[in-house]
Amino acid sequence: MTEKSSPRASLELTPIESNGPANGDTASPPVTPVKTKELSDPARGDLGADSMSFDFSKIDYELARARCIGQGLWSKVWLADAKHPERRRPALPTPPSSPPKWTSSTTASSLFAVKKAARPDAAEVFKQETKVLTHLMRIDDASQYVVTFHGLDSRNSALVFEAVIGGSFEGLNNRLKQMTEVSRHLELVNLFPGLASDLVSGLEFLHDAGVVHADIKPANILLDISDHISLPKPVVRARYIDFSAAFRLDSDDSTENSGGTWDYMAPEQLRLQKDLNTPTFASDVWSLGISLLSLLVGDSPYTAACSGNLFMLREAIKTGDPLSFARVSPSVQKRMSAAQDFVDCCRLALQKDRQRRPTASAWKAWLGNHDLLV
Repeated sequence: MTEKSSPRASLELTPIESNGPANGDTASPPVTPVKTKELSDPARGDLGADSMSFDFSKIDYELARARCIGQGLWSKVWLADAKHPERRRPALPTPPSSPPKWTSSTTASSLFAVKKAARPDAAEVFKQETKVLTHLMRIDDASQYVVTFHGLDSRNSALVFEAVIGGSFEGLNNRLKQMTEVSRHLELVNLFPGLASDLVSGLEFLHDAGVVHADIKPANILLDISDHISLPKPVVRARYIDFSAAFRLDSDDSTENSGGTWDYMAPEQLRLQKDLNTPTFASDVWSLGISLLSLLVGDSPYTAACSGNLFMLREAIKTGDPLSFARVSPSVQKRMSAAQDFVDCCRLALQKDRQRRPTASAWKAWLGNHDLLV
């Protein structure tokens, strides 16, 4: 996907097709780091107790044949194969009663997503993202809601994540656009309730941990098929990624990079007063509401009315009425009429007055009391 016209103040992962980067140029993978002592580059600094290091002594990754799968304002993300430690036979074994087993020091995923800085001033952004992710990963069940973070690699200052190969929420929306209206509706009925539950529960997890994501949007939600604690078979799961704009409350984290993406920003974030435009739990709730609405209507709810005009987009956001703007399109109006329960789920979060928006916990409770049927 190429950059949209909406301004961005934080990282946006841009999916790239398997034949190369979106601009058609050949992307050369970065050099695979050599196992050495931690580099002393002052720009990296020493990792403190609040920052998780990637333990490459247990398992490493190979960048020589890595493929670029995303890029944004601050970084590029590479899909890299795992490089397991050499397996060794036991030394001088005594005659066994059964064939000796080969052993390995670790068991891990065969793929990693390696996020490397795309510009020199990304160092501070990476440091804060590392602190936020370390804080989250120390909480039980974090990987149910957030793509697993393995740590910051001290050799090259890359952030290392579990590779999630099911695509993004944005990619799902693009696939739905290729379907007939009937097929699209049936697929939406099948997926929307579970994805909404996952994402609202995930938002509750983040906020209970004191973290404001500050850039929730379809591109920052990844999907895969995995087990669910309450269901007998694997299902499509949704988890949050990209915490480059995130910050922890009650900490010294900076909010300078917490601008978000226009289509998904809450109305108050376009105000001049800093106490209003700084992201909050309430603006996260709005952003998730818009993200879910975008899946329902097929695009940003402002697309039909604003047609890419940034001034019109800004004014539309400030009205705090995305549902009305979505209905400008006759086809979208039909989609919304056919899925009223889903619209109600989104409407709950899309209150212009942030004081009237539900908390993530209250939204989750609402979902628990309402079967999303159409």
